[in-house]
Amino acid sequence: MKRRPTTFVLVLALLALALFLALGLSAVLSVRSNRQFAAGIYGRLASAAALATDQLASRHDPGAARTLARLDALGVRFAEGEPPPSTVRVAPIALAVGRHVREQLGAGTRVVVVQNPDTHIWIGSAQAPGRWVVMSEPSNRERMLASSVSIAVLAGLIALGIAALLARLLTRPLERLAGSAGALLGGEPVALDGSSREVERLAQAFREAGARLRGSARERELMLAGISHDLRTPLARLRLALELGDAGDEQRRAAMVDDLEELDGALEQCLAFVRDGRDEALEKIDLATLVGQLLGLRHDPEAWQADGPDSLPATARPRLLRRALGNLMDNAERHGAAPFRVTLGRDARGVFVGVADHGLGVPPALLPQLGRPFLRGDRARSSAGTGLGIGIAMRAAELHGGMLELANAPGGGFVATLRLPDPAVAR
Repeated sequence: MKRRPTTFVLVLALLALALFLALGLSAVLSVRSNRQFAAGIYGRLASAAALATDQLASRHDPGAARTLARLDALGVRFAEGEPPPSTVRVAPIALAVGRHVREQLGAGTRVVVVQNPDTHIWIGSAQAPGRWVVMSEPSNRERMLASSVSIAVLAGLIALGIAALLARLLTRPLERLAGSAGALLGGEPVALDGSSREVERLAQAFREAGARLRGSARERELMLAGISHDLRTPLARLRLALELGDAGDEQRRAAMVDDLEELDGALEQCLAFVRDGRDEALEKIDLATLVGQLLGLRHDPEAWQADGPDSLPATARPRLLRRALGNLMDNAERHGAAPFRVTLGRDARGVFVGVADHGLGVPPALLPQLGRPFLRGDRARSSAGTGLGIGIAMRAAELHGGMLELANAPGGGFVATLRLPDPAVAR
């Protein structure tokens, strides 16, 4: 398996590259700026030296001769004829000095820069047309190259050291986070002092993912325990009936069919809880029509009353919403008492469907816990069912971006209100 580079190496390489590019750009800009600055200074000095030398050459006194001799020793001399051609490429700074000399002495002044390999600036004499003032400068290319390489190496080492320090500062929180990932997923308190906001957000995402995983594990354990508990009683009755040979008795056979239906309903609820319906596509539906269809399927439709508009558009997952509202109606019939009421409407918070019964309600202490898998009310409410109905309805509401409100009615009974976003407001 190919070994991948660590985050530290990647960050170090990125920072080093960025620093090298910055230093290179700075060096290029600095060279250009320094070249113009130095060319201006050297150009003025060369112009002054050429004028002074040309004037001294027109004098024939001993002082002028001594000064010219000293200038010759310093590399300023006279020459006749045409300048020789350059044997190597002329240095840019020498060309810039030549331009400045021509600008300062006048456009008619002849200035030639020769590189062979030393730099020579030939300036035409104003006193004698065939004469040139020649200024020589030994070549510093090797020294400049060595100096530039030394500076580049030193700057590179400094840049590499800074990049390593920055890379370590950037990757250390990630290393701590990687080492603490298991503890974060397990819900243990982990301090990540000095970490950046991005690392803190990532750590919080780990905590939330761990909480969801632990919640899912608890739900699976609870579901397995609930299934084994809920299926044990009807299975025991069926086994006893088979052992007693009750299949021939019509009444006993009907009881066995009821047990099988109870088993099928429990398994169906468990599967509905596991498959939360998020894969179903959203559609535009009429809540009033959906509720009317559900009421028509009740065992005793006369026990139900419906209040609300004839049409209430909404955007929802039809099968998931049908199952959720059906579960709320089943809970009302199973745990409450007639008359039952379904209320549809729209308010400032969106569209809603409320299912109410006139039973004994739920103890206030249990209201915040409703929706947990296999949790039923107290003994005042029937123990029939799987305890998954409200949990399925709550998941359905949250998946639609809404919520499920559970409360005891002021006059007695229990009210479950499923709220969905208003499609008119969403547009």
